[in-house]
Amino acid sequence: MEWVDWSNALERAAGWLDDIHWRIAQGGQLHAALESLFRGLTLLHRKWDREEWTRFCLEIVRTHPLRELIHQCPYTRHGFDKPRGYAGDAVLIDYLYKELRSSGTTQLGKDIYHFLWRQSGPRSVRERRELLAQELDAVAERVHKPRVLSVACGHLREAEHSRAVAEGRIGQLIAFDQDPLSLEVVERQHPGKLVQPVRGSVRSILLGKASFPDMDFVYSAGLYDYLSESVAARLTRLLFGMLRPGGRLLVANFAVRTPDAGFLEAFMDWSLIYRDENQVRAFASEIDPAQLADVEMFRDSVQNVIYMVLTRR
Repeated sequence: MEWVDWSNALERAAGWLDDIHWRIAQGGQLHAALESLFRGLTLLHRKWDREEWTRFCLEIVRTHPLRELIHQCPYTRHGFDKPRGYAGDAVLIDYLYKELRSSGTTQLGKDIYHFLWRQSGPRSVRERRELLAQELDAVAERVHKPRVLSVACGHLREAEHSRAVAEGRIGQLIAFDQDPLSLEVVERQHPGKLVQPVRGSVRSILLGKASFPDMDFVYSAGLYDYLSESVAARLTRLLFGMLRPGGRLLVANFAVRTPDAGFLEAFMDWSLIYRDENQVRAFASEIDPAQLADVEMFRDSVQNVIYMVLTRR
């Protein structure tokens, strides 16, 4: 699908959605129709300016009957409804981990969900969980009983995949999040003293009301996609300041041109701030270079997520 003539672009887009809706409603062409929808939204998100794209999402997608079909998918519907009042909550992320076999929805909803589960964005989220679990294991190899802080921890699912956590080789893992319901899940999954749920917001860190000194590893892998540049830089400086010498800070951000962005914004009202390597590197701009022993940057296997790891001298 290409739009090289921008006249009547929204009307043409609506006609395209009509065709997708008809193909799905008729049955038998679901995968091809979803592929067309996903690729087309990716193209429009990249080609159109922000004003045109926003008009398309609000005026066309939100009122189109295709939306109700797509929202039979429990993952998509949860993202759009935001039952906890904010985008990207821990329940939503759980949809992307273990593929649901029984979701209490229609067969169409299940089929749409399984299609989305296999896209590159969800693959990146699952890879992120495994990378964090590996980092937890690695810090336990470097340091005896390390102190670890997870900022915006959600359900802390990476800890469930960590051998070091299972074997009690982490000294303390502080699970910091603003959502009390998420912390209740963390507490149920990790009874005992190793994992310590702490409720608090980014604002409380920025204001100096929440600080956790002498950390060996600090990470925040799902938060920076929502932060402005200035807040991200200040938060990075403060988190870095919580590290012991030799400690590591890991942050992550979804990259520009992540293919899932169009679908997320159009059908889930889920907007991230996508960045490139230079913008992620700028998170460290307020840190004294003399305190930095190492700066490592890399992407995940599907090139969707940019990671930066800062080591304190």
